[in-house]
Amino acid sequence: MAEVSADRAVYEGRVNAAMDYVEAHLADELTIETLAQVAHFSPFHVHRIFSAVTGETIGTFVSRVRIERAATLLTARPDRPVTEIALETGFANPSSFSRAFREAYGMSPTEWRVGGRAGHERRSQDPAADPTPASLAERGRFGVTGTRLSVETGRTVWDVAAGTLGLVSVRVEPFAHTEVAYVRYTGRYQGMGEVFSELYARLMTWAEPRGFVAPHTPLFNLYHNDPSLTDDDRLRLSVCIPVPAETSPERDIGRLAIPAGDVAVGRFELGNDDYPEAWYAMAAGWLPDSGYEPDDRLPFERYVIGREAQREDAEVLDIDIPVRPLRRY
Repeated sequence: MAEVSADRAVYEGRVNAAMDYVEAHLADELTIETLAQVAHFSPFHVHRIFSAVTGETIGTFVSRVRIERAATLLTARPDRPVTEIALETGFANPSSFSRAFREAYGMSPTEWRVGGRAGHERRSQDPAADPTPASLAERGRFGVTGTRLSVETGRTVWDVAAGTLGLVSVRVEPFAHTEVAYVRYTGRYQGMGEVFSELYARLMTWAEPRGFVAPHTPLFNLYHNDPSLTDDDRLRLSVCIPVPAETSPERDIGRLAIPAGDVAVGRFELGNDDYPEAWYAMAAGWLPDSGYEPDDRLPFERYVIGREAQREDAEVLDIDIPVRPLRRY
């Protein structure tokens, strides 16, 4: 990961703010004037600057994020009409949504909803880089092996077989609204050990002098995209640390909020190559038998400063999937 100059960091921070605004306002009319104001660039120059920093135009980015959000909602919210999802994600009418969706995924929104997504995911996997669900399933047993009640909370705890990672415990607990500062990364999610080190070095260099780092401070990796829907070079994640609500963004340090709600939490001890298996254990091993379903919030990983792993090449972290009770139709 190349070192970012001070001037370029300012540009990247402003463009990240515009991208965050788009994600939070997909149903709104996203004009050049509005995004230029958010990014603190003139409307005349914002197009060129956005393209230079991200490698895609503002229009392409907005369209892609709208389509990807719609694709997720179509399967995550089968109770909602296609027209409602189209309007929520910023499309003027169902016909324009259907045209854009077919152009992106080669099928209609309805076909996607009734099973087309699975075929797209299989085709989108890169076996040389990312393990496929089939190859992960071959690593051992995945699934719920038992449940018990937590003595501390009285809530259900699931024991989950996680392939070669062994048995892990999963719980559902409330997550409080958390204001965070972040450093943003764009690119492939796999094989990121050195990238994470550099991202957190930049974040800590900023956070420590301001008194935001202390024992047991949580750190978050917030994932903005589903790798089965987004091209590898467009995947985005934010490494985050909690900050007071009045904290202002600076240069490449952005600001956003992780919203409140229930999350499914699985605690793992992972080396660099273990992450796909851990996420598969949560999504394919725990979720189908849990009585819960994912909601629309972004998933994340949570680290705690000072928590020690038993393996030298591993870290202890929680995988958090925002959930709601499973609805039956």
